[in-house]
Amino acid sequence: MKSAQSSRGFTLLETLIAVVLIGIVALAAVPLLSSQNPTKLDVAAAEVGNALRFAIGEVERIGGGCVWVDGSIVPGHLRVYSSATCSSSSSGWVVVTDPLTKRALDVDTSGPAFSGQVSMAAKFFQGGTAYAKLMINPGMLMQVYNDSFLLLGPLGPGSGVVLTLGPQTVTVAINESTGLVTLP
Repeated sequence: MKSAQSSRGFTLLETLIAVVLIGIVALAAVPLLSSQNPTKLDVAAAEVGNALRFAIGEVERIGGGCVWVDGSIVPGHLRVYSSATCSSSSSGWVVVTDPLTKRALDVDTSGPAFSGQVSMAAKFFQGGTAYAKLMINPGMLMQVYNDSFLLLGPLGPGSGVVLTLGPQTVTVAINESTGLVTLP
């Protein structure tokens, strides 16, 4: 005779429900974990640092001209322009070409390379206020402009480009007197 006690286990339906719930939790957790990847922030900081260094070198290369570093045109972009004249009018300014890619020098943290997860804000200080436009003149004279291309004055201390990924923030700093670009 069989005992009155029967063996108990999980039914196929219970097992499938458990697998589906684990899958849903995994789908929600993976993007959260990957968005905190500090490598993306380090790579973005290196790209911004290289673009700022290149902009400073471009002033010396064009000899007598100026370079704009602009972080205000498109959110998440930092673009570099040059001109043989140092006029704040938009005529005569051309986008600097990246010597490696042969494309416009445009650091884009909103694109697929960073999965749109790294935000960027140019903060060139003048009088305690941050602006997004910087003109670099011969002799390393760095001047801050507002969005209307109005000269505000020399670059102030604490200037740079702030990159953020989730709760992590780093600043690629540019020294106001020497033009030295430092990474965190």
